[in-house]
Amino acid sequence: MASLTSKIGVDNHRSLPHVVAVEPWGEDFTLLPGEALEIVAVGEADTPWFHLVEWEGSSQVYCENAVDFKVLQRGIQLKCGHNRQPEAKG
Repeated sequence: MASLTSKIGVDNHRSLPHVVAVEPWGEDFTLLPGEALEIVAVGEADTPWFHLVEWEGSSQVYCENAVDFKVLQRGIQLKCGHNRQPEAKG
């Protein structure tokens, strides 16, 4: 059986880094200002789709009906923690 895929792009047009969390896997990827990435979700029985939740400084992308995913930047696969920034000390 062939895999079914869907893709969503995320661009950071902010002046600060922006975290993109891919759920339900809980993996995070940080986009620096001006950067973009693509999330490709893979499904088996149904075509995957995305549910996007926006927060101040981060986005959560829920991959629904997906069994796997990959995150690409300019065609290169990224690993969890890409560009992760140190937490601000308050």
